[in-house]
Amino acid sequence: MKNKILTKKKSFVLISVVIVFLTIALIGATLVAFFSSVNLSSRNVVDEAKALYLAEAGISYAVNLLRYQTGSHEDLAKPKGPFYLGDGTYSVEINHLQSLITSTGEVNSVKKVIQLQYSAL
Repeated sequence: MKNKILTKKKSFVLISVVIVFLTIALIGATLVAFFSSVNLSSRNVVDEAKALYLAEAGISYAVNLLRYQTGSHEDLAKPKGPFYLGDGTYSVEINHLQSLITSTGEVNSVKKVIQLQYSAL
């Protein structure tokens, strides 16, 4: 009788230990998934900022082209780029009819587009 009680206690302890280990493993797996998604999210935010800065570089390039233009309007109207800078690229389009500059920055498939309306002085 005493042996049966000890066996029941040992099996209960074994089951409890297995349940505790499974719970700890589940919590660990959840933490790993959470931190990897946070890392991916922060990398995406950095790529968005870089793409925005590249698009701004394209606007600066286009303004410089317009300021010191040496070619015809048709030459300037052709899409420019992609130009490689840092971790990504930028490209520029100048629409003289609408006085509009469109610049696109791209880093790791993240794109940001900036448009600038200008007037000739």
